[in-house]
Amino acid sequence: MASMSNSKCLRLIGKLITPIVISKPIFFVKGCKITITKNPSENERGYLPYPKKIHYGKLVKGIRKAPTIKSCYQGFVVVDFPGENNQAKKKLQWFFSLESLGAHHNEGMGKIKWLEFKEITRAKKQPLQMKLKIRKGLGHHPKPLQLAIKALLLHDFVHTEKHESKIYQEVEINNRLIREACKNHHNGENSNNWLIPIIKKYDGKAAFLNRRIPRREERRYDYENGEIDCKEIAKIITEKQNNIYELYNYVYYDKTFDRFFETIDFTNNKLRNHLLLMTNLLINDFKKGKLAVQNNKLVIVSTSAKEKERIHSELKMLKRIYPSKKEAGNNNPALQEPTAKDKNHPINAEKYDLRWDI
Repeated sequence: MASMSNSKCLRLIGKLITPIVISKPIFFVKGCKITITKNPSENERGYLPYPKKIHYGKLVKGIRKAPTIKSCYQGFVVVDFPGENNQAKKKLQWFFSLESLGAHHNEGMGKIKWLEFKEITRAKKQPLQMKLKIRKGLGHHPKPLQLAIKALLLHDFVHTEKHESKIYQEVEINNRLIREACKNHHNGENSNNWLIPIIKKYDGKAAFLNRRIPRREERRYDYENGEIDCKEIAKIITEKQNNIYELYNYVYYDKTFDRFFETIDFTNNKLRNHLLLMTNLLINDFKKGKLAVQNNKLVIVSTSAKEKERIHSELKMLKRIYPSKKEAGNNNPALQEPTAKDKNHPINAEKYDLRWDI
């Protein structure tokens, strides 16, 4: 008996005319796997490419409040049916009769133009690289690494030339070296402070991985859930700054701190996630030998051009391809709407003839 990974099955492919409203691009209906994808052909690793993600806003009648935001995807629909028996063919015919899928399909969302069906042989997929896991605790580390961790956790709580403290109130940092690095991590290229290049590297790396669809709002936290006493937050962080384990646990577990945004240009990204991602990237790189302790300092180990190219390709793979702030528009990137010339618009949707021989 053939293994499940190499068995034959039927596949139905369609094109989304309007975005489909779903929480994740892979879901199941009637035991059939449905994948929303950028391209209906598998890549070299045997996976369907991740689709373009957008957001759908809907106003609710009644009390005046912000619109409900739903996650949507654009691209193609791939439906895989288990086996090639009569039951699979009946399910295929049932799916072919559908004109739309997902939530709000009665309101014009998730409309599908079916293109073709075919028999395929499932190929064994190559395993993806392990995802980065955010630690619940820090563990034991050398003193220079502990100092760098403390600097990363505190760097957004001071006023700099580029931005003010991201909790409105400035935290008084006791350690002079860390205070100088946090104050100048945006403009300290000529400084002898060894913490500045560490903060620059992991601040940029975490922002690259986390910032996706721009959503600009002139606020630092979710006001609709109540006011936050920023002075009290700054006081708590000030008291915990001398113990990185207490500081890390506060950032990780505190529900009030979780309400702060990382930046007003990307209010769909939490400040908590940004700080935790920076810290865990730093620890992982230290364990991989990309950072080393020299003269009681933590230094970045120089890499070859080939290694730099490999790291850059890994970053591209980790980050989903979303429109950048400039691509989305400079006026209000969060509210850009597709025009009538969009290739997926029903006015210009291509017409296909289907031939059914089952």
